[in-house]
Amino acid sequence: MKNNQPTRKERGAKPKRHGQLIAILIVIVILAVLVFGFAIRKISTRLENSQQSSQSSSSLTSEQIQQIKQRRAFVNQVAASSIKVYQNDYHVLPSIVTAQAILESDWGNSKLYKVANNPFGIKGSYKGQSISYDTTEYENGKNITVVAKFRKYPNLEAAIKDHDESIKTHFIKQTNVTSYVKAANLLQKNVYATDPQYASKLISVIEEYNLERFDLQALNNN
Repeated sequence: MKNNQPTRKERGAKPKRHGQLIAILIVIVILAVLVFGFAIRKISTRLENSQQSSQSSSSLTSEQIQQIKQRRAFVNQVAASSIKVYQNDYHVLPSIVTAQAILESDWGNSKLYKVANNPFGIKGSYKGQSISYDTTEYENGKNITVVAKFRKYPNLEAAIKDHDESIKTHFIKQTNVTSYVKAANLLQKNVYATDPQYASKLISVIEEYNLERFDLQALNNN
């Protein structure tokens, strides 16, 4: 007669498969818990950052809010003209022009800018117009104050056009410079300013305030 009883091997197979299924389920549960915990932490971090940002914004004084608006308006005004000029000759990147204006005029608050429409501190005269001011120069590693003659412009656009002509002729000396880092270093190399940290300051301002977006706008709109 044929023996229909399960063999020893067959009797041990079911418990073994059952144990494997349990192990797989345990692993799945552990992974699910880990993923869920990570998601919760990420959401919590975002909410915390959002709350901190909201609290920071609400704690600004009216003077600080006004300063932010003034700076934004100044940047947009300089950028608009610098983009237009760049699209005509491709010499001085809008990010460089805007960063220089920020540094040289203290966000459009300098007396030279307010009186002479000169946000770049360009020396000399413009069509016979100039104004004299004290300025700081770096000589032999020291700061010294000297009286210098600066160009006086009828408006900001005239200043930017004149600035572009001067920069491309005497300091950048190249066309189609599309890297603000390269442009800043060329200005440093060709002694646009006596400040030994001038290039790094320009780059820092450009990156902190994302001024490169104006370069992209100038290139993409052409």
